[in-house]
Amino acid sequence: MIMTTRIEKPKPGEYAPYYQPYIDKVQDPDPLHLMKSQIMDLQALLSEIPAEKEEFAYAKNKWTIKQLIGHIIDAERIFTYRALRIARGDQTPLHGFEENDYAASGRFNERSLPDLGHEYAVVRESTVALFKSFDAETLLRTGMANNNTVSVRAILYIIAGHQLHHEQVLRERYLPEIE
Repeated sequence: MIMTTRIEKPKPGEYAPYYQPYIDKVQDPDPLHLMKSQIMDLQALLSEIPAEKEEFAYAKNKWTIKQLIGHIIDAERIFTYRALRIARGDQTPLHGFEENDYAASGRFNERSLPDLGHEYAVVRESTVALFKSFDAETLLRTGMANNNTVSVRAILYIIAGHQLHHEQVLRERYLPEIE
């Protein structure tokens, strides 16, 4: 069990360069604490969304708000699966995923926003529990995902930063009136 949740940021080489913006967004020296607080942050933001905007997309071929939340959930599950496999020493290269296909086939617009919010919270609690079970050595393990080397701790930062990115997009492009 990790004695402290202060986990250093991953170093270049522990993740693909395209994840740098997500990792840079994580400023909290305790990423697990941040991930726990993100549950309430996202729930609060979702509670401010008027029902008539739940299926709003800010431009053609962009996701609706519900699809964006579904994407956060799907991506977290995939990233967490990658972390689990790598943490357990599985060196099988892991494939990438096509996020737009997932969003299109996830049927998120058929669900209520509170239901999606609940699913997100359950997934996040599970993610935090898994990462809390990893010791310092496990966090440094690396594997291959989407043809790139990635460490378990990099995945932790990617998950937290991915949500920060999408919350920013949600506020700026979907809900500027809530800012």
